Amino acid sequence: MMMILDDLYNRVVFQISLEEVMKVLQGIKSKQESEIESMKTRIHKYEQKRRAEEAWYQSLSPFKRFFTGRTPSHHQAVEHLVNVKERYIKIESIKQKVAIINEAIRLLEADPEKREIILPPTIIEEIKAWRKVEGLPI
Repeated sequence: MMMILDDLYNRVVFQISLEEVMKVLQGIKSKQESEIESMKTRIHKYEQKRRAEEAWYQSLSPFKRFFTGRTPSHHQAVEHLVNVKERYIKIESIKQKVAIINEAIRLLEADPEKREIILPPTIIEEIKAWRKVEGLPI
């Protein structure tokens, strides 16, 4: 059995087998990577929509542009912040989490006889959630 230690308090959170740890870490990693791809897709769709709206607006005659309602630039800036910048920040935090998971997997593969591993609380919470979904004791 492998002991999962919290890197914040250095206490044993739970004990599970090496195979289960590897399975759970791989599952969390693939879930995080799919979330990154989903966010990138949403950013791309938003940018396509903005380009289409701008192209439509530019295609109007000056007279029609005068009477066409257009959102103010500060509204567009806030929309860009929410739909692009915040998502890129979230993607970077997920990438950091995936790097931590990759490091843990690498350590476990390098030393399969290892009896304990130290993980950050965010990853431990993911493992707990994964075990809860699988119907395993936490």
